[in-house]
Amino acid sequence: MIITKKNKHNIPRPTLIRLCKIYALLDEMHEIGESSISSQDIGRRLNVGSHNIRKDMGFIDQSGISGTGYDIATIKDSIKETLGFGRIRKACVIGLGNLGSLLINNSMVPLPCFSIVAGFDSSINTLEIVKTAIPVYPIYEIPSVLKKDHIEVAIIAEKDLTMDSTIERLIDGGIKGIINFTPVLLNSRDTSIEVRNIDIFSEFRYMSALLAISGK
Repeated sequence: MIITKKNKHNIPRPTLIRLCKIYALLDEMHEIGESSISSQDIGRRLNVGSHNIRKDMGFIDQSGISGTGYDIATIKDSIKETLGFGRIRKACVIGLGNLGSLLINNSMVPLPCFSIVAGFDSSINTLEIVKTAIPVYPIYEIPSVLKKDHIEVAIIAEKDLTMDSTIERLIDGGIKGIINFTPVLLNSRDTSIEVRNIDIFSEFRYMSALLAISGK
């Protein structure tokens, strides 16, 4: 069964997260020459019940299933097609400190599904000294650059006092998604914009809590 556009849009968020992890696992296994894998093995590796894996697979083309499990190459391509991983979207980086500079200069390991085409910073001094082949601009130019270069996603790598106005500029520029690496929890007033808050500091606290409650 080929998934319809309606079904694709109705994929639950937990399933979407698992499908992304399944794709990464299958991609890794395909690289080392593995050809098939069972739902039980996928579930074991991702610490998820095999019934959840089978349910997740119901949202993609099922032609890669046989008696021996999932054909890795076929299922990987099906997930790629369903979730649009073959499309490279344009992205920009907001905040050109340590993390921002790393992102725009990390050509050795390109970001999956995205190409960074611009950088922004509120400090003119930073813009003058940053070393990158990617064009960089002051924050106030966000709307015009996003529209000119058809940038769909913003990666916020550094918080500053202008965060609220920066979000407004991104919205004015027609941004479709924001990946936020700062501790500031973002929620867009525009519900059509997808926001992912990735708080690295909270992950450290979570790990500390896991160790504490497990008595380690």
